[in-house]
Amino acid sequence: MKRIVRAVGAAVLLAVLPAVTSSGALAASVPMTENLDSLGTAESNEDFSSGLSAEVHSAEKDGAESFLSVTWSIRNDSGEDVYFDWPTGDSYLYENIPYSGVTATSADMATRFHPIMDSSNACLCSGVSSIDFKERIGPGEQVAYWSMFSVPEDVDAINLEIPGFADVEDITVS
Repeated sequence: MKRIVRAVGAAVLLAVLPAVTSSGALAASVPMTENLDSLGTAESNEDFSSGLSAEVHSAEKDGAESFLSVTWSIRNDSGEDVYFDWPTGDSYLYENIPYSGVTATSADMATRFHPIMDSSNACLCSGVSSIDFKERIGPGEQVAYWSMFSVPEDVDAINLEIPGFADVEDITVS
């Protein structure tokens, strides 16, 4: 009996541990989309994205100012479910293809930044290997995603390009 209790306790701990942040608080399994700041929005510019809009919520550099994490979302204002699985990149051979087509450009449009690729050739972005991956967006629903870029230290503003939408321009990087 003790062995069963220990096994169940260990299983619960292993299930909860990944959701605990370094501060000890429980992390949400899916990024929240309520009460997020808005740094800019973009409307659909293609038939396949009709009824959807994109919004950027944050663009933050790490302490060394070499990595840029961007949180963005898609809102479905149509009356039916939408499968948001098309923003794939074709410039690089990512293993984890969904959302690898979301790119950033420097504010002067001189440099394009593609999502970082890890040693397994996976995109460091929301996708099928992410806990927060959600490609079906219901009517009236807004779903948050994220992308990670390597940028020079002096980049202080970007434009975000999400296939199917106009660019979200002049996003201040913090």
